[in-house]
Amino acid sequence: MTGTHTRQPLLSRRKLFALGGAGAAGLLGTALALQATAKPAHGRRPRPAASPSASSSTTASPSASASASASTDASAATTVAGQTLQYKAFLDDNSRTAPSYWDGDDFPSGKDEHPVLYVSLEDAEAYGWTFRLPTEAEWENAARGPDAYAYPWGDTAGTTYASGVLTSKYHYNAVCAAYYLANYSSTEATYNNKNSTRYGESEPISDIIAVTSTGGVSGWIDHTTWTGFVYTDVFDELTASGGSTSAVGAYPDGVSSYGAYDMAGNCFEWTSSIVTATNGGEAGQQVNAVRGGSWYATGRSCATSYLGEGRDGSGGYLTVGIRVAADQS
Repeated sequence: MTGTHTRQPLLSRRKLFALGGAGAAGLLGTALALQATAKPAHGRRPRPAASPSASSSTTASPSASASASASTDASAATTVAGQTLQYKAFLDDNSRTAPSYWDGDDFPSGKDEHPVLYVSLEDAEAYGWTFRLPTEAEWENAARGPDAYAYPWGDTAGTTYASGVLTSKYHYNAVCAAYYLANYSSTEATYNNKNSTRYGESEPISDIIAVTSTGGVSGWIDHTTWTGFVYTDVFDELTASGGSTSAVGAYPDGVSSYGAYDMAGNCFEWTSSIVTATNGGEAGQQVNAVRGGSWYATGRSCATSYLGEGRDGSGGYLTVGIRVAADQS
Protein backbone atom coordinates (compact mmCIF):
# COMPACT_ATOMS: atom_id res chain seq x y z
CA MET A 1 0.00 0.00 0.00
CA THR A 2 1.30 3.45 -0.87
CA GLY A 3 0.79 6.43 1.44
CA THR A 4 -1.13 9.53 0.40
CA HIS A 5 1.35 12.35 -0.07
CA THR A 6 -0.65 15.28 1.20
CA ARG A 7 1.62 18.16 2.17
CA GLN A 8 1.64 18.86 5.88
CA PRO A 9 2.88 22.04 7.56
CA LEU A 10 5.97 21.75 9.71
CA LEU A 11 5.39 21.86 13.44
CA SER A 12 5.16 25.36 14.80
CA ARG A 13 7.20 26.57 17.75
CA ARG A 14 4.14 26.47 19.99
CA LYS A 15 4.09 22.71 19.52
CA LEU A 16 7.61 22.32 20.82
CA PHE A 17 8.38 22.05 24.50
CA ALA A 18 11.24 23.90 26.12
CA LEU A 19 14.06 21.87 27.58
CA GLY A 20 15.58 23.19 30.74
CA GLY A 21 18.82 25.06 30.22
CA ALA A 22 20.88 26.11 27.20
CA GLY A 23 18.02 28.16 25.78
CA ALA A 24 16.96 25.11 23.80
CA ALA A 25 13.42 24.74 22.72
CA GLY A 26 12.54 21.17 22.81
CA LEU A 27 13.32 17.73 21.58
CA LEU A 28 10.42 16.20 19.75
CA GLY A 29 9.41 13.15 21.73
CA THR A 30 8.51 11.48 18.49
CA ALA A 31 12.16 10.92 17.66
CA LEU A 32 10.98 12.78 14.66
CA ALA A 33 9.84 9.47 13.71
CA LEU A 34 10.25 10.18 10.26
CA GLN A 35 9.60 6.83 8.90
CA ALA A 36 7.77 5.68 6.17
CA THR A 37 6.37 2.77 4.57
CA ALA A 38 6.85 0.93 1.32
CA LYS A 39 5.85 -1.82 -0.90
CA PRO A 40 6.59 -5.18 0.71
CA ALA A 41 10.06 -6.35 -0.24
CA HIS A 42 10.18 -9.58 -2.18
CA GLY A 43 12.54 -12.37 -1.23
CA ARG A 44 12.82 -15.99 -0.27
CA ARG A 45 12.99 -15.48 3.47
CA PRO A 46 10.24 -14.25 5.80
CA ARG A 47 10.61 -11.03 7.73
CA PRO A 48 8.21 -8.80 9.63
CA ALA A 49 6.44 -6.14 7.57
CA ALA A 50 6.78 -3.92 10.60
CA SER A 51 8.64 -4.82 13.74
CA PRO A 52 6.32 -5.80 16.59
CA SER A 53 6.11 -4.08 19.92
CA ALA A 54 7.24 -6.25 22.77
CA SER A 55 5.55 -4.00 25.30
CA SER A 56 2.68 -5.46 27.25
CA SER A 57 0.93 -2.12 27.11
CA THR A 58 -1.28 -0.89 24.29
CA THR A 59 0.13 1.55 21.77
CA ALA A 60 -0.35 5.22 22.59
CA SER A 61 0.05 8.24 20.37
CA PRO A 62 3.40 9.88 21.17
CA SER A 63 3.59 13.53 22.01
CA ALA A 64 6.33 16.08 21.67
CA SER A 65 8.76 15.85 24.53
CA ALA A 66 7.53 17.44 27.70
CA SER A 67 9.18 20.37 29.31
CA ALA A 68 11.49 20.72 32.24
CA SER A 69 9.56 23.88 32.89
CA ALA A 70 6.35 23.70 34.90
CA SER A 71 4.92 26.56 32.88
CA THR A 72 4.85 24.61 29.62
CA ASP A 73 1.37 24.37 28.12
CA ALA A 74 0.33 20.73 27.91
CA SER A 75 -1.80 21.57 24.87
CA ALA A 76 1.41 21.72 22.88
CA ALA A 77 1.49 17.93 22.67
CA THR A 78 1.20 16.60 19.15
CA THR A 79 1.05 13.19 17.51
CA VAL A 80 3.47 12.03 14.87
CA ALA A 81 0.82 11.66 12.18
CA GLY A 82 2.14 13.10 8.95
CA GLN A 83 5.80 13.32 10.00
CA THR A 84 6.94 10.95 7.25
CA LEU A 85 4.93 12.94 4.73
CA GLN A 86 6.66 16.08 5.97
CA TYR A 87 10.04 14.46 5.49
CA LYS A 88 9.11 13.35 1.98
CA ALA A 89 7.93 16.89 1.20
CA PHE A 90 11.27 18.19 2.49
CA LEU A 91 13.14 15.81 0.17
CA ASP A 92 10.96 16.72 -2.81
CA ASP A 93 11.16 20.47 -2.24
CA ASN A 94 14.92 20.43 -1.88
CA SER A 95 15.73 17.85 -4.58
CA ARG A 96 17.35 15.57 -2.03
CA THR A 97 17.82 11.84 -2.43
CA ALA A 98 15.42 9.54 -0.58
CA PRO A 99 16.82 6.85 1.77
CA SER A 100 18.11 3.81 -0.11
CA TYR A 101 15.48 1.41 1.22
CA TRP A 102 12.58 3.56 -0.06
CA ASP A 103 10.90 2.59 -3.32
CA GLY A 104 12.39 5.34 -5.44
CA ASP A 105 10.98 8.57 -4.03
CA ASP A 106 8.17 6.79 -2.21
CA PHE A 107 8.33 5.70 1.41
CA PRO A 108 7.85 2.01 2.35
CA SER A 109 4.39 0.68 3.10
CA GLY A 110 3.65 -0.12 6.71
CA LYS A 111 6.26 2.16 8.25
CA ASP A 112 4.58 5.53 8.14
CA GLU A 113 5.19 6.08 11.87
CA HIS A 114 8.66 4.52 12.05
CA PRO A 115 11.94 6.43 12.23
CA VAL A 116 13.45 7.37 8.88
CA LEU A 117 16.90 5.80 8.59
CA TYR A 118 19.84 6.49 6.26
CA VAL A 119 19.45 10.19 7.07
CA SER A 120 22.78 11.94 6.55
CA LEU A 121 23.90 14.59 9.01
CA GLU A 122 23.55 17.18 6.25
CA ASP A 123 19.93 16.21 5.63
CA ALA A 124 19.24 16.11 9.37
CA GLU A 125 20.55 19.64 9.82
CA ALA A 126 18.73 20.93 6.74
CA TYR A 127 15.34 19.53 7.75
CA GLY A 128 13.02 22.36 8.60
CA TRP A 129 13.79 26.04 9.08
CA THR A 130 13.60 26.37 12.86
CA PHE A 131 14.90 22.97 13.83
CA ARG A 132 18.40 21.88 14.69
CA LEU A 133 20.13 18.86 16.16
CA PRO A 134 20.37 18.78 19.94
CA THR A 135 23.74 18.79 21.60
CA GLU A 136 24.67 15.59 23.35
CA ALA A 137 24.06 17.26 26.73
CA GLU A 138 20.57 18.37 25.68
CA TRP A 139 19.75 14.91 24.42
CA GLU A 140 20.93 13.31 27.66
CA ASN A 141 18.95 15.77 29.77
CA ALA A 142 15.76 14.92 27.90
CA ALA A 143 16.43 11.18 28.24
CA ARG A 144 17.60 10.99 31.88
CA GLY A 145 15.26 13.54 33.39
CA PRO A 146 15.74 15.41 36.67
CA ASP A 147 16.54 12.20 38.56
CA ALA A 148 19.28 11.12 36.13
CA TYR A 149 17.67 7.75 35.44
CA ALA A 150 19.66 4.91 33.87
CA TYR A 151 16.77 4.49 31.44
CA PRO A 152 14.23 7.13 30.46
CA TRP A 153 11.61 5.56 32.77
CA GLY A 154 13.77 4.62 35.76
CA ASP A 155 16.92 2.83 36.90
CA THR A 156 16.08 -0.72 35.80
CA ALA A 157 15.34 -2.07 32.34
CA GLY A 158 12.63 -4.40 33.64
CA THR A 159 12.83 -6.69 30.60
CA THR A 160 11.68 -10.32 30.86
CA TYR A 161 11.50 -13.26 28.46
CA ALA A 162 9.42 -16.30 29.33
CA SER A 163 7.54 -18.92 27.33
CA GLY A 164 8.63 -17.25 24.11
CA VAL A 165 7.22 -13.85 25.08
CA LEU A 166 9.43 -10.78 25.52
CA THR A 167 8.14 -7.96 27.72
CA SER A 168 10.14 -4.76 27.25
CA LYS A 169 9.76 -1.02 27.63
CA TYR A 170 11.97 -0.32 24.65
CA HIS A 171 12.94 -1.68 21.23
CA TYR A 172 16.40 -3.23 20.98
CA ASN A 173 17.91 -6.39 19.48
CA ALA A 174 16.03 -8.75 21.81
CA VAL A 175 12.75 -7.61 20.22
CA CYS A 176 14.00 -8.66 16.79
CA ALA A 177 15.45 -11.92 18.12
CA ALA A 178 12.29 -12.84 20.05
CA TYR A 179 10.14 -12.11 17.00
CA TYR A 180 12.12 -14.45 14.76
CA LEU A 181 12.21 -17.16 17.43
CA ALA A 182 8.45 -16.92 17.87
CA ASN A 183 7.60 -16.91 14.18
CA TYR A 184 10.49 -18.36 12.17
CA SER A 185 12.50 -20.51 14.56
CA SER A 186 12.74 -23.41 12.09
CA THR A 187 13.59 -21.20 9.08
CA GLU A 188 17.02 -21.99 7.67
CA ALA A 189 19.41 -19.05 7.62
CA THR A 190 22.59 -19.15 5.55
CA TYR A 191 25.87 -17.52 6.57
CA ASN A 192 26.63 -15.32 3.59
CA ASN A 193 29.68 -13.25 4.49
CA LYS A 194 32.69 -14.56 2.60
CA ASN A 195 34.91 -13.93 5.61
CA SER A 196 32.77 -16.23 7.75
CA THR A 197 34.24 -19.47 9.05
CA ARG A 198 30.88 -21.03 8.13
CA TYR A 199 30.30 -19.34 4.78
CA GLY A 200 27.55 -21.07 2.80
CA GLU A 201 26.36 -23.20 5.72
CA SER A 202 22.73 -23.07 6.84
CA GLU A 203 20.96 -23.84 10.10
CA PRO A 204 17.62 -23.03 11.76
CA ILE A 205 17.32 -19.60 13.32
CA SER A 206 16.61 -21.27 16.68
CA ASP A 207 20.13 -22.75 16.54
CA ILE A 208 21.67 -19.34 15.92
CA ILE A 209 20.06 -16.92 18.38
CA ALA A 210 18.70 -17.21 21.90
CA VAL A 211 17.18 -14.78 24.41
CA THR A 212 17.80 -14.99 28.16
CA SER A 213 15.15 -14.56 30.86
CA THR A 214 16.24 -10.94 31.35
CA GLY A 215 16.35 -10.05 27.66
CA GLY A 216 19.98 -10.68 26.82
CA VAL A 217 20.72 -12.00 23.32
CA SER A 218 23.30 -14.59 22.34
CA GLY A 219 24.21 -15.51 18.79
CA TRP A 220 23.44 -12.03 17.47
CA ILE A 221 26.91 -11.30 16.05
CA ASP A 222 30.47 -12.60 16.35
CA HIS A 223 33.01 -10.30 14.73
CA THR A 224 35.86 -12.78 15.14
CA THR A 225 34.23 -15.58 13.13
CA TRP A 226 31.79 -13.48 11.06
CA THR A 227 28.93 -15.59 12.30
CA GLY A 228 25.73 -14.96 14.20
CA PHE A 229 22.31 -13.82 13.00
CA VAL A 230 23.68 -10.55 11.59
CA TYR A 231 25.84 -12.44 9.07
CA THR A 232 22.99 -14.38 7.46
CA ASP A 233 20.83 -13.94 4.38
CA VAL A 234 17.73 -13.64 6.58
CA PHE A 235 19.19 -10.60 8.30
CA ASP A 236 20.21 -9.06 4.97
CA GLU A 237 16.63 -9.29 3.73
CA LEU A 238 15.41 -7.68 6.94
CA THR A 239 17.79 -4.73 6.55
CA ALA A 240 16.85 -4.29 2.88
CA SER A 241 13.40 -3.15 4.01
CA GLY A 242 14.66 -0.72 6.65
CA GLY A 243 15.37 -3.02 9.56
CA SER A 244 13.31 -3.99 12.58
CA THR A 245 12.08 -0.62 13.78
CA SER A 246 8.75 -0.10 15.55
CA ALA A 247 6.18 2.66 15.31
CA VAL A 248 7.06 5.70 17.41
CA GLY A 249 5.18 5.59 20.69
CA ALA A 250 4.69 1.80 20.57
CA TYR A 251 6.35 1.62 23.99
CA PRO A 252 4.35 4.03 26.17
CA ASP A 253 5.87 2.56 29.35
CA GLY A 254 9.26 3.74 28.11
CA VAL A 255 8.45 7.45 28.01
CA SER A 256 10.92 9.76 29.74
CA SER A 257 10.20 12.06 32.67
CA TYR A 258 9.87 14.91 30.16
CA GLY A 259 7.41 13.00 27.98
CA ALA A 260 9.84 11.97 25.23
CA TYR A 261 9.15 8.62 23.59
CA ASP A 262 11.70 6.11 22.28
CA MET A 263 14.79 7.68 23.79
CA ALA A 264 15.95 4.13 24.44
CA GLY A 265 16.17 1.89 21.40
CA ASN A 266 14.43 1.94 18.02
CA CYS A 267 17.15 4.08 16.42
CA PHE A 268 20.23 5.99 17.47
CA GLU A 269 19.80 9.75 17.10
CA TRP A 270 22.24 12.34 15.80
CA THR A 271 23.59 15.08 18.01
CA SER A 272 25.60 18.12 16.99
CA SER A 273 28.39 17.28 19.46
CA ILE A 274 31.74 16.09 18.09
CA VAL A 275 33.37 13.33 20.13
CA THR A 276 36.16 10.79 19.83
CA ALA A 277 34.32 7.52 19.39
CA THR A 278 35.33 4.66 21.66
CA ASN A 279 33.04 1.98 20.23
CA GLY A 280 32.57 0.14 16.95
CA GLY A 281 34.24 0.79 13.62
CA GLU A 282 34.48 4.52 14.37
CA ALA A 283 36.61 4.02 17.50
CA GLY A 284 39.36 6.65 17.67
CA GLN A 285 37.72 8.90 15.07
CA GLN A 286 36.30 12.40 15.51
CA VAL A 287 32.60 11.94 14.75
CA ASN A 288 29.16 13.23 15.71
CA ALA A 289 27.89 11.55 18.84
CA VAL A 290 24.77 9.43 18.42
CA ARG A 291 22.70 8.45 21.42
CA GLY A 292 19.92 6.15 22.52
CA GLY A 293 20.69 2.74 21.08
CA SER A 294 18.67 1.08 18.34
CA TRP A 295 16.72 -1.98 17.22
CA TYR A 296 20.11 -3.54 16.38
CA ALA A 297 21.87 -2.59 19.62
CA THR A 298 22.24 -4.44 22.89
CA GLY A 299 20.27 -3.33 25.93
CA ARG A 300 23.44 -1.83 27.42
CA SER A 301 23.79 0.49 24.44
CA CYS A 302 20.30 1.88 25.10
CA ALA A 303 21.04 3.17 28.60
CA THR A 304 20.86 6.94 29.00
CA SER A 305 24.47 7.15 30.18
CA TYR A 306 25.94 5.07 27.33
CA LEU A 307 28.70 7.13 25.68
CA GLY A 308 31.28 6.74 22.96
CA GLU A 309 29.03 5.88 20.02
CA GLY A 310 29.40 8.11 16.97
CA ARG A 311 29.05 8.24 13.20
CA ASP A 312 30.64 10.15 10.35
CA GLY A 313 28.26 12.99 9.57
CA SER A 314 28.62 12.52 5.81
CA GLY A 315 26.87 9.18 5.82
CA GLY A 316 23.46 7.65 6.41
CA TYR A 317 23.08 4.54 8.54
CA LEU A 318 20.54 1.76 9.00
CA THR A 319 20.41 2.31 12.76
CA VAL A 320 20.55 6.12 12.94
CA GLY A 321 17.64 8.57 12.69
CA ILE A 322 16.98 12.06 14.04
CA ARG A 323 15.36 13.78 16.98
CA VAL A 324 15.36 17.52 16.53
CA ALA A 325 15.46 20.55 18.77
CA ALA A 326 14.31 24.05 17.87
CA ASP A 327 15.41 27.44 19.13
CA GLN A 328 12.68 29.74 20.37
CA SER A 329 12.76 33.33 19.19
